[in-house]
Amino acid sequence: MNSRILLRGGVVADGIGTTVQRADVLIEGPKITAVGHVDVPPGECEVIDLAPSSVVCPGFIDAHAHAEGPLLASGRLEGALAQGVTTLVVGQDGESWIGANARTVQYLNRYFAPVNGALEAAGDFGVADFAQAVTGRLAQNVAVLASQGTIRHNVAGMAAGPLTEAERAAARREVEDALAAGAVGLSSGLDYLPSRFGAAGEVADMARPLAEAGRPYVSHLRGYGPDVRAGLGELAAVGAGTGVRVHASHLWGEPADIQAAITAADEAGAAVTFDMYFYRRSSTILAQLLLPPEVQAGDKLTESYLRNVYLGTVPGDLAGSAGLSVAEAAARDSRPPGEWVLDLLVAADLGVGGHLDRLGLTGDQLAWISSHDRHCAGSDGIYQGQHPHPRGYGAFARLAEYYLGAGPETGYQQLARHLATNAADVYGLRDRGRLAEGMAADLCVIGAAGPAARATYDRPRELAAGVAHVIVNGVPVWPDSDLGADELPGRLVN
Repeated sequence: MNSRILLRGGVVADGIGTTVQRADVLIEGPKITAVGHVDVPPGECEVIDLAPSSVVCPGFIDAHAHAEGPLLASGRLEGALAQGVTTLVVGQDGESWIGANARTVQYLNRYFAPVNGALEAAGDFGVADFAQAVTGRLAQNVAVLASQGTIRHNVAGMAAGPLTEAERAAARREVEDALAAGAVGLSSGLDYLPSRFGAAGEVADMARPLAEAGRPYVSHLRGYGPDVRAGLGELAAVGAGTGVRVHASHLWGEPADIQAAITAADEAGAAVTFDMYFYRRSSTILAQLLLPPEVQAGDKLTESYLRNVYLGTVPGDLAGSAGLSVAEAAARDSRPPGEWVLDLLVAADLGVGGHLDRLGLTGDQLAWISSHDRHCAGSDGIYQGQHPHPRGYGAFARLAEYYLGAGPETGYQQLARHLATNAADVYGLRDRGRLAEGMAADLCVIGAAGPAARATYDRPRELAAGVAHVIVNGVPVWPDSDLGADELPGRLVN
């Protein structure tokens, strides 16, 4: 394969300017070496003549993905590649088995498998172990966050009380070790166990090594929707107390509440960034949707609530229920939905995934969130089970369609910033996220028809359309590649 590639005849959305510019792009090895009018003698490089009106963008960065399982298994995530995603950030929500000791791996294989899948390795599995396992096997890049809940379980198991000073010190050392092994930050999942057992002061103590490393603390907040101001307030307190940059995962709520919290955080010296996808439904483990620790019953098990909770991952003998609401599935058995779903959780040992239709989240709110200059795209893609949420296969295409509503001249630059540049800045991926000389040759070429999301709630695995070429570290990987096993270009990035 020629190590020099010329993309000729397109326009460039570089993630830097305000409008697109007609330009060629020259790639040499893993780097971009020229952007503009490029003359190359015949035969000196591979030339890809782009279709008229093609747009060359920096490769997209998924700021929040649950892709460690699929990448470990196959090294390639088709649903993301079809949308132009060249880098995925995993280790999210404080509950990844990357960084887990053997005991924690066993716990997460039971508790969080509907999200991340189960890890077959029987022993400890640190960031370095994950890096070694995927080296040479990736079609896309992956960045890894250390996970606060995982580390807490490593040092204290499921103990609900505060960590001791010795345990805090051990947890900090694990964060330091993860950063040294290539982690790009620390995540928490304050709706999940044992992550939620960590109060703000404890989390701040664990996060302190991030400040010197210049890496972010990334949090699934303790509150969203009507509680989003409190959730963002806790996040800002960690940032203000440590000097660590802070980032909110899959943020949603009333714009006025979010902006007020962001303004207060700015005044406290803790600028908040965030990611979000353009869907009303969420997706997670079913136990989190129904059984928060402080409310084991109440309104979570009523028929009206369960009409809006949909089954994603279920035991094999109930595969026909995947995609149905809990109320619909229970009606098939002529049983009350609350009793039916509790029996399901017991029978599956909590290993059930589900989607929640957040009726209070409006299209106007999603538009405001997606337009905010602190926003970056994160699919929150979950690829497990019989009926996953379509966001893993359509979030980037759907956001791209939204930004292009402003017209191609400025819309493509908006989508480049929100789908690539902003996430690169959040995670400190300094040589990615922009299309310029000297940057890594991660590129996405969108055809004249533009991007189109095809995945739906009924057909969640339909691949997006519109992306003509994807190049990772200078090597074409989409739509077709003739790469051998020793030529795969993806790597662990930081």
